[in-house]
Amino acid sequence: MKEIDFALLLMKDGKISAAKDLLADLLRSDPQNPDALFHLGMCYSRLDNAERAVQTLSECVRHHPGHANAYVALGYAYALLRENGQARECFLKALEIEPENSFALQNLGNLYGMENDFARAIECFEKSLAVNPADQQTAYCAGYACFQTEKFDLAEKYLGLAVDLDRSTQLAEAAMEMMRSIAERSR
Repeated sequence: MKEIDFALLLMKDGKISAAKDLLADLLRSDPQNPDALFHLGMCYSRLDNAERAVQTLSECVRHHPGHANAYVALGYAYALLRENGQARECFLKALEIEPENSFALQNLGNLYGMENDFARAIECFEKSLAVNPADQQTAYCAGYACFQTEKFDLAEKYLGLAVDLDRSTQLAEAAMEMMRSIAERSR
């Protein structure tokens, strides 16, 4: 098994620090490895070290400017730092490279939602769901954005999708609660 594959298994198992250490070692022998740079940046984000994530992912996109998901991850790290302008630029760059990147669309939608620009958020979430209709988080976010703009029929559609995708999650519970709020308003 290659080191990068082992690092990914560690990440999947929640052993982020161990994966980070393995990826950092891998970069010592291959400092421009796009997979190692990308996943190391992701580890830093998951370890709440957004500054190191930005450094690592900036290095990744500098050496590999066509790596759309690295731009998404970099945008996410900037969002963690509350640098929304930088985050938006990264998400838009990812979409320039890969127009149907569901991760970029979802994250851009989340950014617009945080800025209370729900119309743009809904547009991003709908595009993301067209690419990845089984994404529960995006379905919930679309429902939430529609709820905020009082588009209750559309909110129920997306919230219902979120519930149908996996009833056992906290997102499904939150979606059902929001659907109850919509029902109460309709009385």
